[in-house]
Formats: sequence, structure tokens, C-alpha cells
Amino acid sequence: MYKKVKQYALNKGFSVEEKNGLIYGRMNGFFFSILQDPTTPAKHTVHLWVKESQMTAIPAIADFLNQCTAKHQYLQSASYSGTKVTAEFQGIGFKWSKLYTPCLDAFLQEFTLYCRNNGLVSCCEVCGAEPGLNLYQIGDTEHMLCSSCYSNTSDSLQREAAEASKKGSGNIVGGIVGALLGSVLGVVVWVLIYQLGYISGIAGLVMVICALKGYELLGGHISKAGVIISCIISIIMVIVAEQVCVGIEIFNAYKDYYEISFFDAFRSVPEFLEEPELRAAVIGDVVIGYLLMVVGAWGTIRQAYKSTSGTTKTRMVASVTSAAAREDN
Repeated sequence: MYKKVKQYALNKGFSVEEKNGLIYGRMNGFFFSILQDPTTPAKHTVHLWVKESQMTAIPAIADFLNQCTAKHQYLQSASYSGTKVTAEFQGIGFKWSKLYTPCLDAFLQEFTLYCRNNGLVSCCEVCGAEPGLNLYQIGDTEHMLCSSCYSNTSDSLQREAAEASKKGSGNIVGGIVGALLGSVLGVVVWVLIYQLGYISGIAGLVMVICALKGYELLGGHISKAGVIISCIISIIMVIVAEQVCVGIEIFNAYKDYYEISFFDAFRSVPEFLEEPELRAAVIGDVVIGYLLMVVGAWGTIRQAYKSTSGTTKTRMVASVTSAAAREDN
């Protein structure tokens, strides 16, 4: 969990489940949740569950959210389904580390005040019921539901997960081709960053994400075998990317003295690697690249593997109605 958002939540007295990347609490009388993206520190999804009671909200909820999106710098999108608000935050640019958490807080303050001033009420996101509400985590998403809707929703998602797991590994040959094609983009990113004198975890992350997506597109769907195959291909492509980088270095060093093409330089890489000093430098780059890939892509790999388990994790997080009653007392 991003440490500044965690500290913000603790300072405000909100509940923090660091292991699950989840924050929840109540602001201006309205319950909300904040979910940490597993792969990007400054990326969070905020949920609130509200509906109109006797009053008609002015401006309309969707219109007010559009105003918030235009106003708050790191609010990328905000939508309303009729009972549930979903707001996506992501820190971008160079100054986000200082302004990200204040932006998150400003949106929560502004929207919950809007809800209070317009007489909105908390509700079950499926049926709109107001009493007996609990916050549940089903899969990787939070839901505010009454007990009846929770039972039905959970059973439906479990059936969908079981049906998906029965599909097997899909078209493995097509998936391998897709993963190879997808990982090429990661190679391009790796080479471009290398030309700037850096080795970055973002290149490994892009390689893994594109390999997984490529496998899914040409293989039919992602499976456990698909996740493993995509990771193996990404590991191999790191070596390919490093060889391309060395080939570019050789080409740049000799092009002014010999008639040499990049492909000639690339084919000569194994011969140059016989030099102990160059070999040690390349091995060091690859090892660092693998470490950064693990750091950058571990969350993505874990999420992809969990999605193939054939089951959907469900649990009750907190009793919303009883918490509201305690606050009123």
C-alpha cells in the first residue's frame, strides 16, 4: 500500500487492511472504500454507494462527478451506476507525490458533502435497500450489499469462475505466438530506456503485461499454463533485449570504420561476449533487469494467476449499518 495514502487513512481514523490493499471508513456520514492497485503505487479505486431519497440531486450525480473529474488533477474518471460511484485515481507527472493524497481527500470531502446536502442515502448496490448493509470483497472488488443480494451475487460469480476454469489452457500454440508478439513491445521499451543509460523495471512490467495480453488474445483466454508460459517468454525476451542493446553498442562503435550493418553487429554479439569484462557487464545488466522485472511485475503476475484459480474469494469486510448506528449514538 502506498505509504502516504496509508498514513492519510490512519490520521483520519479509517480502517486499513494493508495486506488486502484496502481502506474503508465513513466521511460526512457516507461509507466509502479505497482499493490500492497491486501494480502501481499511486493508483487507487474509490467506491461509494448512494442513491436519491426524497430529494432530486442538483446537479445530477453524473454531472457532479464530471465536474469533479475536470476539477481534481489526479481523478482520471468517475462514473455512477444508479447505486454505486466508481472513481479512478492515478498519480501522473512529476509533482504527484506531494499532491496526490490531498487530491484524493478533496474529492472525498467534496462528494460526501454533496451527498449530504442533496439528501442522498447509502444503499445496496444491487437492489437499493437501505437497512442491513455490509461491505463485502468479492474477488478484487468491493461491494455494499444486503445479505440476500450478497448470497446471490457470490453464487453467480463462483459459477462464472468455475465455468472459466473448465475451458482449460485454450489454444496454447496461438497463446505462445501472442505472448511472443506481445513481449516484443517490452523489448522495444527495454532498448529505448537502455539507450538513455538506464535499466528500468517499467520495461519488464510492460513485457509481462503485453505477453499476458498477447496470450489471452490469440490463445482464447488466460490460464495457469498461459501465465507460466508468458512469464517464461518474458524471461527469455529480457536476454534478447539485452543482446539487441549490445548489438547497437557494437554497431555504433564500428560503423564509422567498417561497412557493417546492425544485423552484422547483432550476429557478432556472441563473439564479443567471449571478452570477460563485457560478459560480466552484460550478465550484471540481465540480473538487475530480472530483479527490476520481479519488483515491477510481481503484482500483475499474482493477479493474473489468481484469476485462473476457478474460485472467487468472497468475504465480509465490515458491517456498514451497525457502524452508522454507533456513530449516531
